[in-house]
Amino acid sequence: MLLYKILPYPIFKKLWGDRHQFGFTPKPDDPEWKIWRQYAFGDFYQKTQTKGIGDKVGRLSHSVLEQIDFNAKEVIEVGPGIIRHLKYLNKNISCYTICDLNQEILDFAGKQLSDVQLQWKAIRLRSANQSALPVENESFDVVISFNSLEHLHPLSEYLIEIKRILKKGGYLVGGIPCEGGLAWGLGRFLTTRRYVHRKYRINYDKIICWEHPNFADSIIQQLNQNFKQILLKIHPFSCLPMDFNLMTSFVFQKL
Repeated sequence: MLLYKILPYPIFKKLWGDRHQFGFTPKPDDPEWKIWRQYAFGDFYQKTQTKGIGDKVGRLSHSVLEQIDFNAKEVIEVGPGIIRHLKYLNKNISCYTICDLNQEILDFAGKQLSDVQLQWKAIRLRSANQSALPVENESFDVVISFNSLEHLHPLSEYLIEIKRILKKGGYLVGGIPCEGGLAWGLGRFLTTRRYVHRKYRINYDKIICWEHPNFADSIIQQLNQNFKQILLKIHPFSCLPMDFNLMTSFVFQKL
């Protein structure tokens, strides 16, 4: 059991957001949410997640891709970001599809794939609430998802869709932050929370509720309900509980 379930709420909301007040669903007209969406990728993501400790933490789960044979496979990645895991991808992938709400992310990720001569195509979601993808049933051999499942709400609808587009025997592989874990909450409190308050003058205790509606233990529970667990590993201290770790990597299979 993660400590978030027993900590006093005044402490909880400083580490994981004031979820009692703000809930899990963004309010599109909220002025602070608009500011956040304007700067989330171009400024915040690039400055805090692509260098220093943010970059090192984000890469902890990438080696899980070594568990997958990508040769001649149809692959789709949900929420590709800047695809920092390229070195683990077999260049003989049949086609690499990227899927995201943000066109800027798709353009950036697409350029990265072109630079390593991978054939790719993009699917842009039209709404944050869009879980259905415009692809046929059982279209992909592998679904990749790094640092995206914590964003999707309600997660159950997205997992049903992932299951639909995966071929029988196909794999869902990737990683999630140990959201809801003590180390993750403290790390954010001491770093990105301060950065957002200082840089953008917005309430990050609100924004994180909408950005990360799903805690890691809930994500894993729902994955186990929909797929067969092949591998689950926490990083960087696999011998310690999730509260003392930062990332979780996984491989699940569609039976």
